[in-house]
Amino acid sequence: MESTIRRTMKNAPSTPELKWQELSLNTLPHGPGVSNELAAQASQVLMGRAIPAAWKDVDYRQAAMEAEVEHAIAWQVRVNREERGWKQSNLANRMNTGQSAVSRLEDPAGGDVRVSTLLKAAHAFDCALLVRFVPYSEFAAVTADVRSDRLLACGFNDEQSQTRITSSYGH
Repeated sequence: MESTIRRTMKNAPSTPELKWQELSLNTLPHGPGVSNELAAQASQVLMGRAIPAAWKDVDYRQAAMEAEVEHAIAWQVRVNREERGWKQSNLANRMNTGQSAVSRLEDPAGGDVRVSTLLKAAHAFDCALLVRFVPYSEFAAVTADVRSDRLLACGFNDEQSQTRITSSYGH
């Protein structure tokens, strides 16, 4: 299955703004196995930049967002699984599903992902799931930082041992 961004980029003109987008979604070092230093250096190229002009095209903008979401989910699930020393089968057992379902979840081209599946993964990792709508400027800024340590969500007990949990949201 071809990723959303690759389908859109086949017909897109090559402009400086598009090259920025190609860098941010296709060639920027990211995901499992990428050193945090390398990813931090690469993400600095993108920080502080305006939204690319290519994003003025609604089809392109939406395809870029979809592709980034597809990749971010896959990478984050994989990073969290690997950092815990789990095989796909271990995560599958914790999610009460099969190993092939975890494999699809970790594949950016694996198809649509249900929120209920992401909730199962969050429960397995003992972390929270946050899904929200944001302006494209915020989306561009947040997705520019692709370091593996930014993808890792520690479990509640690990978090509790690192910080003091307070009642009433820290008040």
